[in-house]
Amino acid sequence: MDWKKESTMFDQTADYYDKYRPSYPQKVMDSLVSAANITDKSAILEIGSGSGKATELLVPYRCHILCVEPGSNLVREGRRKFAKYPFVRFEESRYEEYAAKGTSYDVIFSAQAFHWIPQPIGFEKCAAALMEGGYLALIWNMYLTYDNELDHELVALSNKYGGFADFLSEDGCEKRISSVASQIEHSGLFTKPQIDRHLWSQAYTADEYFGFMLTGNFFVQKSEEEKEEAYQDILALAGKHNGVIERPYLSVLYLSQKKARK
Repeated sequence: MDWKKESTMFDQTADYYDKYRPSYPQKVMDSLVSAANITDKSAILEIGSGSGKATELLVPYRCHILCVEPGSNLVREGRRKFAKYPFVRFEESRYEEYAAKGTSYDVIFSAQAFHWIPQPIGFEKCAAALMEGGYLALIWNMYLTYDNELDHELVALSNKYGGFADFLSEDGCEKRISSVASQIEHSGLFTKPQIDRHLWSQAYTADEYFGFMLTGNFFVQKSEEEKEEAYQDILALAGKHNGVIERPYLSVLYLSQKKARK
């Protein structure tokens, strides 16, 4: 897989991304702010911000946020959304290519994007850019599935069209969580992460869920004929469930402190 190409596919559907991509529970950011002691004086760097789905949850705290995002359309949308907030800035760049200026950030965080950063350079650049005692905060939404008719049918449709979400069982989520935590700790640069889980759900109409599907980097590459066929399948699926596709999400925050230099 060409990971660099795949990681930039989101930019092709920037409008859909901003409108239909799931956000995160405010509790996730509240946990981060409390644990990392974020104030209006804090300097934050966000990796792979997209149009600012997670960013907007930090805006009420009025901390200084630099968003590093490789997609030009997403950067344009982010600058438009946050134009009235001078403490939020966007830079168009891949993080591994971004020239951070010194050890100057209290927190570096990434929501749904850190897996696109090649390692070990990702952890190394974060550690180098963080102040002593600074925090790395990684957030992911996990796409939960349960043993019920709707979930079985939705997973089958996802498989049919090459995958529009990374669906996981509860057990699969826990294995993924353990794997990510292990990667952070074994980088040797950060402490064992504190892990906060937040379970929530979102109800979609067929049109809204199809909009979400169009934010998937694999599905967006399908032909127009395949997309139309998938849309009809989603209409039929929603119709069987009172016009609603209810999706559970598990938002997971990994919070780890930069290790002191020996």
